[in-house]
Amino acid sequence: MAQDATLHVKLDRQTDAQLKQLAQTRGTSKGQLVRDAIATCYQVAMDDLPVEQSHAIAAYQGGFISLSRLAKAMGMHALELRPWLAERGLEQRSVYGADDVDCA
Repeated sequence: MAQDATLHVKLDRQTDAQLKQLAQTRGTSKGQLVRDAIATCYQVAMDDLPVEQSHAIAAYQGGFISLSRLAKAMGMHALELRPWLAERGLEQRSVYGADDVDCA
């Protein structure tokens, strides 16, 4: 895994010992355990979404429903949904094309 940034975290001795033991048990590094924990905590995998929400995302990506309809299906406001989509690398469709900017 390519690492683009470094994060330094101070741990108490007990937590460090527990993390070290877990890393040894799993055959990985403490850093990898921390990276996995962060990914698990802060990014909802698309596979973990309820079926209705997964279908709504697929419909949005296919151009069958609007952003506001997707927001309703996700239980969010459209303004909350935009950064949520961006965090997950999902393209946000716009009704305007690149050529429309010249006409504005």
